[in-house]
Amino acid sequence: MADNRDWTWVLERQCDECRYQADVLARNEFGGRIRAVGGAWRETLSRGSVVTRLRHDDDRTWTPLQYGCHVRDVFKLFEERTRQMLKKRKPPTFTDWDQEVEAVKSDYANQAPAKVAYDLASYAGKYADLLDRVDGDDWQREGFRSDGPRFTVESLARYMLHDVEHHLWDVREQMDR
Repeated sequence: MADNRDWTWVLERQCDECRYQADVLARNEFGGRIRAVGGAWRETLSRGSVVTRLRHDDDRTWTPLQYGCHVRDVFKLFEERTRQMLKKRKPPTFTDWDQEVEAVKSDYANQAPAKVAYDLASYAGKYADLLDRVDGDDWQREGFRSDGPRFTVESLARYMLHDVEHHLWDVREQMDR
């Protein structure tokens, strides 16, 4: 299901669906929160065949496994983008990433749930470790999405947390139906 909405609004107000609120976390809580959501995803993806199926009446939503693959890739992508922001003197402009194209190209639907769970938790840990080391003015280092929105290391982390937590909320809602 293509989602072309601009989710940067989540940095300014609470998400009505998952209740995520970007401004409630202190910077020193990012690492722990990322590790916790990585662990929750790992647990969710260990639920056997339920992660590879959709509800019988749903042909447009990703399966829990496909969401897990996406979240794994989000952790990896945002860790890479944060590294660029911290290393480059001039703020980087990030290349486009089409999640729908990636889902097809990487065959999300047919990946092994246990491997996805392991990799997802590993990438979450790497990103959390990186954020644990950010200090002082580095939180304000900038980067730009190709369509214009400006991020700092801090706002990028807050934005990413919504993505991975919202998708966990999506999956739990789907699995509970």
